[in-house]
Amino acid sequence: MIISDHPSGLPLKPEQTFFDDQAVDRLLAMVMTMAAELHVTRDRLATLEILLESGTPVTAKALDEFVPSEAQQEKLDAARRAFSSELMRCTLGIEVSLGAPEEGVDKFNKE
Repeated sequence: MIISDHPSGLPLKPEQTFFDDQAVDRLLAMVMTMAAELHVTRDRLATLEILLESGTPVTAKALDEFVPSEAQQEKLDAARRAFSSELMRCTLGIEVSLGAPEEGVDKFNKE
């Protein structure tokens, strides 16, 4: 594939930029692409588990044509929301680690 060709055959447009450094934009795009691929893999694995639990013979066709029940769809949707929420939580700039309790920090301070 030539870098100027898009898989869809459509012409390429100028690169979108969100940050001052284009490398950060590209890194973010890579991370989001991998996250999307991971979600698809997790969703397909969940479908595989549903088929196995139901005793349905597992084939690529069975996976591709699987239509979840309402309860199964709710479970898949909840997993998707949880994954997206966790993925995007780091963009808030909030410390994720709880760290040591304040009363325990003094044990590590050497004067």
